[in-house]
Formats: sequence, C-alpha cells, structure tokens
Amino acid sequence: MTTNDALPQSAPTARSTQDHIRRAHLAEAAGGFDGFVSLDWIRDSGASVTQTLALWDQGQLAELPTGRGWDVVRMERSRGWRTVTALRTAGVEVGPVLHTEAHVEVLVPLGSAAEWDQDDATVVAEGELLRVPPPAVVVPHTLNARSWIVPPGTSLTDGTALYEAFAAAGASMAMDGTR
Repeated sequence: MTTNDALPQSAPTARSTQDHIRRAHLAEAAGGFDGFVSLDWIRDSGASVTQTLALWDQGQLAELPTGRGWDVVRMERSRGWRTVTALRTAGVEVGPVLHTEAHVEVLVPLGSAAEWDQDDATVVAEGELLRVPPPAVVVPHTLNARSWIVPPGTSLTDGTALYEAFAAAGASMAMDGTR
C-alpha cells in the first residue's frame, strides 16, 4: 500500500470557468497582505466571516451591518470620486471606499462621522446593511453594480480628513461649474 492509497480521496469536482475566475479574484485580493486578506473589518461589523467568504465564493455580494465596527459616509458619486482624489493628493491613508451606481461610500472609524453636517452626504444609519463585493472586485470591474475604489485593507479613512476633503471637493466643483 502506498501513502496515497492510505489517504481519503475526494471526488473530483467540475468547476466552470466562472468558478475559476472567482477563485482567482479572491486569491488575487490576498496579494497585498502577505497571502491573507484582512478580515477584521468583516468581523468588526458583527457579520459572519465564514458566511461572507462563502457568498463571495459563490459570486454574490455580502451584507455587512454598519455602525458596529465602523461607520459609512455615503456621498454623491462624482463628488465622492473628487473626495477620494483630494484625500490621495493630501497624502492621507485611504481605507475602504465602495463605488455603487449612484454613490461613493467610505468606511471610517466608528463615531468619527457623528457630527457630519455636509450637504450631499449622509452617515449611513447604524445597522443598515452595506452590500459589498469581494476585495478583488476593484474599479473598473463590478459585481452587481458595486466595486471597490479602494479595497478593504488594515485601516479606515480618518473621519476628519474625509470631512475636509469632501468640503474641498465641493468647493472645487463649484469653481469649475460641475456637480
């Protein structure tokens, strides 16, 4: 008897091309984190990490509750893109930023957006479900019209820096007559 004969054998599984692509995207997302995607942001939300990963593996969006481990500031899409650009230009470390059909949603530390009073942006209510794709789904790729501008990593965007960048983006848009 050889060593291989002693090991249990699993039945081969047929995988579609789409399955292989999904698995490659999940593996690719691990690239910047020494082989592992940070899962703290999922765990901090109170959602099941196992269920989240299973949904992503099936090519579905996961739903994570807001206001438990982090807050979300939702802004109109064009101003949101300008805000992210302003943050990067200022050298601010930018945490997860989600792009949807109509909005840009930025994850910030819990409580750091409590005093948000800017027009054209809202703090997502505690417990509202944020529908998120796997970290490997980065613009221009999408999953159900959602993608990451900045995929989740190990940090969140500073709430005060986001507030200032959002105000600067609004002033910039007013100066050049865009909305």
